[in-house]
Parts: sequence; C-alpha cells; structure tokens
Amino acid sequence: MAPSPDTLRRLLERGDFAAALDLLAMALPGPPTGATRKNVLSGWRVFVRWLEIEGCSLLNVPDPPAFAQAYADWLATEYGGVAATVNNRLVQVRRLYRLLGELGLVQVNPFVSVQGRPHAPHERRPVYTADEVARLLEHASAEERALVLLGAHGGLSGPEVRGLTFGAVAEDRSSLRVAGRTVACTPQLREALDAWARLRGETPLYGPPEGLLFSRGGAALSDAELRAKIFRLCGRAGVPYRAWHALRHAAGLKLLAEDATQREVTAALGLGSRTAVKPLIQLSSRPDLTARSARRGQGGRKRSEPVQ
Repeated sequence: MAPSPDTLRRLLERGDFAAALDLLAMALPGPPTGATRKNVLSGWRVFVRWLEIEGCSLLNVPDPPAFAQAYADWLATEYGGVAATVNNRLVQVRRLYRLLGELGLVQVNPFVSVQGRPHAPHERRPVYTADEVARLLEHASAEERALVLLGAHGGLSGPEVRGLTFGAVAEDRSSLRVAGRTVACTPQLREALDAWARLRGETPLYGPPEGLLFSRGGAALSDAELRAKIFRLCGRAGVPYRAWHALRHAAGLKLLAEDATQREVTAALGLGSRTAVKPLIQLSSRPDLTARSARRGQGGRKRSEPVQ
C-alpha cells in the first residue's frame, strides 16, 4: 500500500522523520515485522541521523553527486571502512530515494550512481586464524572440539556437519564421506572423533554408536543451535565470533599452507569452482598461486587429480 505523498511531505517538512519513515516502510515487501523491513528501516534511520548532523534536507538536495559522496564518505568512517556494511547502507538509501521519486516527492535520486566500496579479500572470506582455532580448542568440550575440527581441519559446511552420521566416518577415523567426497582426517580430528564417539557410547564390543554425530532430542541440530554452540565457545575462549564458514575457510588456508594446489583445495572443500578459492589464496602466504594456476590452464603441465 503506497503512502499518501501529501502526508509524507508534511511529515518531512516539519522534521517528523520517524513517522515519515514508518509510513514509507509500508511500501516495502514482506511482513511488517520481517527482517527485510527492519534492516531497511535501520539503514534509513542511520541516513536521517547523518542529515541531522550535517543540517541537510532530505527533499531539497542542491548538489546530488556531492551530497551522495559525502554520505558515502561518512559511512566509511562510521563503519571503519567495512565494505559490506557501507554498501548495504548505500543500497538502503538508494531505495529510499527511489520510493520518494515514485511518489513524486523528488526528481533525482542522488545515490543512483554513487560507488560502493570494494570488498577486501578478508571481508569476503572471514576466517578464524590458526591461533584462534588453537584457543577455541583449548576451551572446548569433547563435542565442541569435534565440531571445531570438522570445520577448521575437515572443511565441512554447517549443513554437512549437522547431517553427519557415525556411519559416514571410517572405523579407524582416517576419513569420512560427505556430499560425495572423501575427507581425510588430520590426527587432531581423529582424536576428537574418537573421544566424542566414546562419550556417545562406543565400546570395543559393540562398536561405534549409530545415527547423527550431533543431535538434540534425537533430531539434527538446527542452524541456530550449531551457531549458538560456536558462539558460546568463542565467548569462553575470548575469540571474536564469526559464522561457521569462517572455520571452513580456516581449513582452506591450512591446506594452502601445506602446499595444496588451488584445484586440491576446491575438491577438498567441495566447492563448485576454483574461483571460490581465489580470495583465500590472496589471504594466504601464496598469493601468486592464482596466476600460476592460470598459466597452467593455458597450456602448462597438468597435475594429477587431487588426492582426497
């Protein structure tokens, strides 16, 4: 439902931004309490705060390019140059002016051509460092230790870990099968899986337990439950929390540090394309690997298939 342009103009001209934004938000997709609407409204409120700081008008913008660039520069300072956040805020304010234009309240969208910030490799690929992984393991329970190492050494994704069964793990813990690939277990991961299996009831007579490695009430962990386990462990270890894929990226960096090729890392992590590994290569101590891989692809000697 589109808000009344006359009502919006009156609210904006008298500086009642809160009411105006709430009214404008009615034109956004999704339920009123949905995440999309909340996020966009949050971005609009940040923009209004900047307007008040700078004493600028929302509707009357004399120099649109300079106005938009000034806000982009302020965002970069406000958010410490984090590209993802800056770019999201710019998308949100661009959407605000698009709605205002559709309602006939502005003629020009100042943000239509403003450039966002390029993502640095470490922002595209958040990662737990080797030191951070070691600190997590120092504070981890048997279950948490197995979880961390399945990500940071095995390179499993969150859904792969949540669906992993004891039957997918080799009896000697040397490897496991997941999503059609074989993952070699490091000595630390083997020990962690051994310890967790014993706690779950493994005995020499009856062998390993059956079913899921990690469960709650017999059901697989939800994504939120898995994240919560890592979040609590990070709090105890004094390590900044990052999403599960940061553990997976740690596995990729570990493989690169052990001289794995781009192709081998792609296969080990179960990625669809070698392109996905490039940001990790730039974070590694082997940033020239991408260029060398490209030269091989143009006629150089081909390596054998990666060893799993």
